[in-house]
Amino acid sequence: MNEKKLQVLFIASWYPNKIRPMLGIFVKRYAMALTQRCNISAIYICPGKEYGIEESTEDSIHTIRVYYKKVMNSIPLYSHFLKLLRYLLAWKNALHIYKQKKGGPDIIHSAIVFPASIISRYLKYKWKIPYIISEHWTGYLPEDGRYKGFLMRLLARITIKNASSVVTDSNRLKDRMQELGLTNAYYSIPNVVDVMQFNIPQTLQKNKIINFIHISSFDEEQKNVSGIIRTFAKVHADYHDATLTLVGDGEMRPFLQKLSDSLTLGESVTFTGLKTGNELVELIQNSSAFILFSNYENMPCVMLEAMACGVPVIGTRTGDVPDVINSKNGILVDARNEDQLKDAMVSIIKNKGQFNSLGIRNSIINKVSPAEIARQYLAVYNSVLKQGK
Repeated sequence: MNEKKLQVLFIASWYPNKIRPMLGIFVKRYAMALTQRCNISAIYICPGKEYGIEESTEDSIHTIRVYYKKVMNSIPLYSHFLKLLRYLLAWKNALHIYKQKKGGPDIIHSAIVFPASIISRYLKYKWKIPYIISEHWTGYLPEDGRYKGFLMRLLARITIKNASSVVTDSNRLKDRMQELGLTNAYYSIPNVVDVMQFNIPQTLQKNKIINFIHISSFDEEQKNVSGIIRTFAKVHADYHDATLTLVGDGEMRPFLQKLSDSLTLGESVTFTGLKTGNELVELIQNSSAFILFSNYENMPCVMLEAMACGVPVIGTRTGDVPDVINSKNGILVDARNEDQLKDAMVSIIKNKGQFNSLGIRNSIINKVSPAEIARQYLAVYNSVLKQGK
């Protein structure tokens, strides 16, 4: 006899949308993984040019997006009030649609504390439904420092205290949040990777040109892409056939392109723009190594995706990265240490066969597959519901 599926409602602070299609893509991937075991709905609210509602079924997820008209007024108090009013009215409309279509959830999954978790806290008392929080934001980390201010700290304390459990994507983030006094029952569940899509190509290219790859939103403060470009220039001076592919986009892209031009790197550096799906997979598969030169991290999904493709990782000793990278699947370097990064890149060039692609893939796929991540989240849901929190 088939067990009745749980009804789970994602209240998302970040979620892919028409304005920012990659925002919170990992939240959607969690939801997608859970569709095999649960009935999933997701609601996301954000500003747009005009008010609008999108309701559809995407990848088996009942999805509601409401766009409220962006506040253009520059008067501080009035603009903040108007933005809050429009935000809350948008949530009211979205929840009304959800209740009409689905009735109500068994549990609420509040994805990212700021700003939407306050809605989850409200629904806990209005609907008598428990909620869990999943958090990925690096703002709590001291290297980031964005977790500050009375109102932000108050919101975090209220919503986390009233949650039934908190799930983080790394042990580092879990420990840091508890250090900040945000106490609760914590679990650490990594990002999910579609290990069927991110796979080792059937035919591996031999003696191919060395190509390093980096994938991010080009956030300089965190990702230190300029450090990768500067270091690659030094490597390229000695190894002219080496190439660097930079995948992504962001406001720092023009600066990074100018930096590359100033170092006369020419066609050896390629800026591809945003890539997703099979295009992204192919770029990773055709790479010699993935570079993660971040100043701080939790558990980056792109690193896991590269490893699922059998690609070794050069990563910094930040967040949970050192728990994943070892001598069999990559090379660890210190954050901001461009000399160590150069040595690691040269090692990849000189020792093309030092890593086994299948071994790299096997080191992580059982930990990050959709089935495994769904199993772990379902265990958290059931634990909460069993305790009647």
